[in-house]
Amino acid sequence: MATIRIEGVDRLMRKLNDLQQVHDILRPPMQRSVMILQAALAKYPPKRPGSSYVWTGTLGRSWTPRVRTEGGRLVGRVGTKTIYAPFVQSEMFQASIHRGRWQTDVQVLERNRDRILRQFESAIERALEA
Repeated sequence: MATIRIEGVDRLMRKLNDLQQVHDILRPPMQRSVMILQAALAKYPPKRPGSSYVWTGTLGRSWTPRVRTEGGRLVGRVGTKTIYAPFVQSEMFQASIHRGRWQTDVQVLERNRDRILRQFESAIERALEA
């Protein structure tokens, strides 16, 4: 599982001293972030020239974002219950036939890391300035 750790949350927590307030500030950027990842994961590569295989689009539609509190932490996840997804888009389990064609979960996260970090940095800075 790939993750992004957000810096500045400790300072925000010390200032507000209220976990619910911190979660209220961080929930919107978390929701935007999982939506960014969902949209990116849903993109298919170009079809192979000469291939007659017809894509159903099931994998792309199956990616689902989720934001919730777990153990006192705000957690965002993007996942799918499509049974073959790991063999297509998981960095860890991707089948060799898909390597180099289908983007992996880790590639998508890394490609969007800075954009996601900016979402959180902006929200934290605004809250600390208030």
